Formats: sequence, C-alpha cells, structure tokens
Amino acid sequence: MRVKRRQCYFDKQISADKLLIDDRRGRKVAKINHISTIGSLGVLLAAKEKGFVTEVSPLLRKIENSDIYLSPKLIATVLELAGENHHDK
Repeated sequence: MRVKRRQCYFDKQISADKLLIDDRRGRKVAKINHISTIGSLGVLLAAKEKGFVTEVSPLLRKIENSDIYLSPKLIATVLELAGENHHDK
C-alpha cells in the first residue's frame, strides 16, 4: 500500500493528467485523492484512437499470454471499444 501512496503523491507533484495504474486498491487511493487514473488497456485504446497502433487485438493477446489475467468480459469490452469485434481468438 505504501507504493500506491507514493505513486499518488508523485502524480500530484508532477501534475500529470493521469496516473497509470491497474491495481484496484491503488485506483481507490487515487480516487480518494482526486487523481485521474488510466489502466494499461485504456492506454492501448488511447494509442489506437491517436493512430499510434492500428489494432489493439494483437497487443491484447500478448498481455493475455503473459502472467496477467484479463477476464473474457474485459477483453470483449476492450475489443468492442476499439471497434475490433472479432469473435475468434
């Protein structure tokens, strides 16, 4: 929990637009401190929106094949938001 508080403190010090954090507890701490957050998948969606990547699907698959758990519902939501409603995996 100490690291999460330090992240929030650092965010306030540099006046960042958003704090990059995926941890649910850390997001709660940030919210209490009125700090906007964005998760890794939000960064992927923003990257596609700004034209830095053409598809989030291959990047999602890389995350999915790592030790990071993404629920099927979350993956489907991200693909839908990205306009990549692929029904195959």
